[in-house]
Amino acid sequence: MSWYHKEQPTPFDDTPIDGLEFLSGAVLAQLFKQEGLKHKKYPLIHFPSGLSREVIDQPQGRAVHLFGALTLPQAASRDEAFASIQAMAQESGYELARQGTDWLIALNPASGRGCRVRYDNRQRQIADIIHFPQTAMELLPGEIRAALPPLYTNEHQGMEATAPVKYFTPDANWTWYATEFDGEDTFFGLVSGYDVELGYFSLFELEGVRGPLGLPIERDLYYEPQTMRELQALEEQLKGL
Repeated sequence: MSWYHKEQPTPFDDTPIDGLEFLSGAVLAQLFKQEGLKHKKYPLIHFPSGLSREVIDQPQGRAVHLFGALTLPQAASRDEAFASIQAMAQESGYELARQGTDWLIALNPASGRGCRVRYDNRQRQIADIIHFPQTAMELLPGEIRAALPPLYTNEHQGMEATAPVKYFTPDANWTWYATEFDGEDTFFGLVSGYDVELGYFSLFELEGVRGPLGLPIERDLYYEPQTMRELQALEEQLKGL
């Protein structure tokens, strides 16, 4: 993930990008109790659809993180973007398709979710990103992704590590609290199901799982970050353990 020191120049300073904003690490540190972010900033593009995505500086040019391991060229035509990622997408199990003259469709068949990406072929840049199914909640928006530390960085904190995000099943007694993320698919955190235990879990699995009434997993919009020690005690109390 592309965190920069708040006083540090970035590769995006001299090239205007529509919708680009630098998230304040100080604000995210307060919201998600991640003290290590205080003096940092994070480049995020807000698209007309309401989605936000990380922009990354790569040797081959600027890229926008779409989902999972999939990134798309930010400055390209639709067909250039399709050609540049086709081989990687196939190797990773994603499905790609072109629609009309400016739309690129990317699907993760494992989760049944994907994105429609519209390129402005004249300006040679991504103009909009729309996730589908549109009725499904986005489980990992740009701000949450930015707030999650990389895997293994919280090991020294143990049970005092804070979970910035909570997922739950509306129609079953399962809850997941994430404290770390590998940037693609794997979380580490606290899982409250039949037992309450630490472990790894997958974003793709969360996106694809349905409860007994067929309801998808949701992100708790009213959750206030707590430590794993506090969450473990809370969940064990709720389960009578």
